Amino acid sequence: MQISTPSPALRAPATGVSLSRAVLALALLAMPVMVQAQDADDVPAQAGDAADSSVSTVPAGLLDVSLEDLLTIESTSVAKKRQRVSDSTAAVYVITQDEIRRSAAPTIPDLLRGVPGVEVGHLANGAYAVSIRGFNSRLTNSLLVMVDGRSQFISTISGVFWDQLMVPMSDIERIEVVRGPGAALWGANSSNGVINIITKHSADSGGTSVDLRSGLRQQDVSISHGERLSDTLSYRAYGSYRHDDGLVNAQGDDIGRRWAGGSGGMRLDFEPDERNAYTFQAEYGEGRFDTPFRLVSTNLFAPGYFQFQAENVFKSFNVLGRWTRRQSDTFDWSLQTQYNRLDRTEFGGVGVRWQLADIDLGLHWRASEVHDVSFGVGARLLHDDISQTPYVRFDTLSATDRWISGYLQDDITLIPEVLRVTLGTKVENNNFTGFEIQPSARVFLRPARHLSLWGAVSRAVRTPSRFERNAHLSLFVALPGEPNNPTPLPVYTTLNGVNDRNPEVLIAYEAGARVNLGGNWSFDVAGYFNDYSSLTVNVPTGANLLFVPNVPFPLGLAVDVGFLDTGTAKTWGGEATLAGNVLPWWKATLNYSHFNFKLGIDPSAGAPSSLLFPLGYSPRNQIALRNNFDIGDAVSIDTQLRYVGRLEQGNIPAYATADLRLTYRLSNGAELSLVGTNLLQDRHIEFNQQDYPAPRAYVPRAVSGQLRYRF
Repeated sequence: MQISTPSPALRAPATGVSLSRAVLALALLAMPVMVQAQDADDVPAQAGDAADSSVSTVPAGLLDVSLEDLLTIESTSVAKKRQRVSDSTAAVYVITQDEIRRSAAPTIPDLLRGVPGVEVGHLANGAYAVSIRGFNSRLTNSLLVMVDGRSQFISTISGVFWDQLMVPMSDIERIEVVRGPGAALWGANSSNGVINIITKHSADSGGTSVDLRSGLRQQDVSISHGERLSDTLSYRAYGSYRHDDGLVNAQGDDIGRRWAGGSGGMRLDFEPDERNAYTFQAEYGEGRFDTPFRLVSTNLFAPGYFQFQAENVFKSFNVLGRWTRRQSDTFDWSLQTQYNRLDRTEFGGVGVRWQLADIDLGLHWRASEVHDVSFGVGARLLHDDISQTPYVRFDTLSATDRWISGYLQDDITLIPEVLRVTLGTKVENNNFTGFEIQPSARVFLRPARHLSLWGAVSRAVRTPSRFERNAHLSLFVALPGEPNNPTPLPVYTTLNGVNDRNPEVLIAYEAGARVNLGGNWSFDVAGYFNDYSSLTVNVPTGANLLFVPNVPFPLGLAVDVGFLDTGTAKTWGGEATLAGNVLPWWKATLNYSHFNFKLGIDPSAGAPSSLLFPLGYSPRNQIALRNNFDIGDAVSIDTQLRYVGRLEQGNIPAYATADLRLTYRLSNGAELSLVGTNLLQDRHIEFNQQDYPAPRAYVPRAVSGQLRYRF
């Protein structure tokens, strides 16, 4: 956990590697720092006014943070209101602005590496697999991702296109990561967690900020300019561009061609008086990249695959408006509306035009010293138009989904500052699964000043995507002699969507504790047990022999497989964070995650094997050790060592790697950094594409230089 600066009250929420070798490498990285620091000034750098571009200051660092500050970090994603992390009844981790600035991460998914419970894998040019507590894939279907409360979840595919998140890092105020169900407030498709990326209020980003990062394989540039037009009106405009040569093969050669894209946007904040605040945001982005994959040969006399290089493009546009009003000292509300549009082509010609229109009213009422009530209503329209190929077909090429929802949550204080119970539920209705009720009960207990405990029981659902309801995917062939084909014929598989099906259901049990260990050290631990039912499994539904005219014998076997809702699974695990100052100039944070699972048995057909696909792509153990060193006022060194266990699916070995940032601050306010990522080996594999056949892609070592300047 790190420190974040609260905004004014009216601002809306917006290949196998041994672990011992990795630890030795980190020690070598840290050794020169310890030697140099013997003569360093032990007085921490003081924070300057972030909005004053005319004064050269040293940014406030992690090392200046007291435990008192660490425990008063605020989050809005758990309760839809401002609440200290130490008082929350969920497993929450906040990536602060300072942690973002000191990270070696080049993208937002890379920034999430090391957060306890979060799984990140880079699997193709621009494509990441990100999940929380299991079920990882490129299209993780049970994780809600938002930017300033604006959903990034694409319902057609039930997932997030992470390459489209090109918000400049310098404009991010914080990232709130909630592990566990958020459905009681945020609704369906947030079963495993919520990630809310919150950008700065435009009044807090005065002046012009330039961020240039260039290496042999990747180049990034972002420019942001903010200004106060009056005491009540401010704005920020920004633009960003990224060029990336992408991943490589096992020999280190490029796979496909580059990823290139950019975005531009603006934010306007107007606060005419002490009661009202208005925010308007708009953004446009586009990108182009290619991804190699294999297509099934349509020649039955030559079964197998042929290599195909897909040219992929996207264009996106979104606009959001929000009005927040403090009606009285005990009652406030917020009205938000948004429109999102995405045009994207992938998979060798499959195009999706996806549109979302949404309106949401949220209210917060401090009814008494005992009851603190949050409630609201919302409506959403989702429309898509799809172009298809012989390999990816749909029953209907155009569809509109409708949602109406409401939520109610009551924080009940039984003993002030000691015991609190939170009861709530979200009720939704959509046109394809009907009514969904997602209740939650949470309890908070502080038995001692330096110890807080919490527990929760929740029900959450994940609704099926358009692909699972409507698509027919002919992407796989198994040749004779392969492990999954005992027949003498090639087996051509078609995955078929099933329209009349139930949503996936999760019953989650969670508990956690936060402890002030003294001496500026803190410890945060959380455990969970998740019981899933109605999970999507691939079940054979029919088969027939393939013949061609004038040939008297079959040339193949066609098997139909349905996306059925008959799977069950249980997952359990825990996460822990230990953070504090080893010395006044040295802060360390150690994060650990454990994940385990048991597959259900489907008597109708092979549920365990099909469920292994999403669950087997999650590592059993993850460790991240971050060290931050300040050497006087001008130099800082930041390192992160990560260990990720093997993935049972796809034969992905465990790996360890290290990142390093060496920063020197000039007297004029500029920052120069040397940044290295994935330093322990030339390249390593993190993930395998499981949605379609593709070559194995490796993440290479990268070194770059970075310049940041604010004026």
